[in-house]
Amino acid sequence: MFAPLLICLLVLLALGGAERLARDRAWREVPVRIHVNGTRAKSTLTRLIWSALCEAGVPALAKTTGTAARLLLPDRREEPVRRRGPANIREQLECMRYARRLGARAVVVECMALDPTLQYVSEREIVRATIGVITNVRFDHTDVMGRTLPSIAATLANTIPSGGTLVTGAQEFAQLFRDRASRLGTRVVVVEPDGESEGGGNGAGHERWVAEDTALALGVTRELGIDDTVARRGFARAPLDPGAVRYGAVSLAGGDAAWTDASAANDPDSLALLLAGFQPWNGTRATGGGGRSRILVFNHRSDRVPRLSCFAERCAAFTSADHLVITGCRPPLTLWGQLARLREPKGAEFVPSRGLATWLAAHAPGATLAFCGNTRGLDVPRLLEEAASRD
Repeated sequence: MFAPLLICLLVLLALGGAERLARDRAWREVPVRIHVNGTRAKSTLTRLIWSALCEAGVPALAKTTGTAARLLLPDRREEPVRRRGPANIREQLECMRYARRLGARAVVVECMALDPTLQYVSEREIVRATIGVITNVRFDHTDVMGRTLPSIAATLANTIPSGGTLVTGAQEFAQLFRDRASRLGTRVVVVEPDGESEGGGNGAGHERWVAEDTALALGVTRELGIDDTVARRGFARAPLDPGAVRYGAVSLAGGDAAWTDASAANDPDSLALLLAGFQPWNGTRATGGGGRSRILVFNHRSDRVPRLSCFAERCAAFTSADHLVITGCRPPLTLWGQLARLREPKGAEFVPSRGLATWLAAHAPGATLAFCGNTRGLDVPRLLEEAASRD
């Protein structure tokens, strides 16, 4: 009776032992392991560091998990992460083993965990980084990571490596990170934007954002002994992440509309930073026919309700926009009431995804559009193409 159970137990123990041996072998044979965490810019920074390593002649594998999970190979090819089910941190273990099989000498992985315990497990049991990165600390995933910035910083600190180096751009939480790192025998390097924005950029209007990313990436490459000239050359060759901010203009019946797709910058501070550099948004607001009307489109997800509430509480554009459009999933009535009170007397409008192109065709000619909130379910280029095709 107990024999089948015993056999199953022995098989599971054997599989677990084999997996642990494969992980330990990856740790030995891939000497440079970089774990990138933070609120924003993780995917972009992962790409910059990986590209600099490749430029320096170091075979490197990278994995991003942002808007679209990608594997970046040592030969600079890129391929999607293929999943048989929901995202799981075991992907990081598979990435480590894959790096060893490819003969990579470095691996750069974007942290994919939100829960504090899972972040800890990802670092201690899977990646065991030689260099950890915390890009910044901003309001997002407050239902899991904490409702205050110090609590979010404490959650992110779970990926500080043991006996390694932490590079961070979050100056205001440097002491918190130093306190945690000192118990782990880890050195902390705090970097600041150097004002230079070349390499990895994708257009005007977000120079400060690019400068922050560049400074962080240089902080890492300097720890690796890569010359700045080589590193910057690598940054310039880094392919854009699918979630990178984009700008453009679309011709609509009745007038052109300027637009920015900032849907991957899904926290209030990051959106404010991008809008501050988006010139059409900062022009004269439409009054009596002059200037541009500003339309903010928030793509809402039913599993990210706290994000919409966080934007409502902390995003100035929610109040200042001439039109606030919520699309995607319909928000709960309590949250809708919060939006109505916030924007009184202008109010807010819910437009289902299937009707958004028609709404934009009617209301957006001559306006400035900003898309934010969530990327999933919102294909901005296709949406604008559909709007442009409406008479």
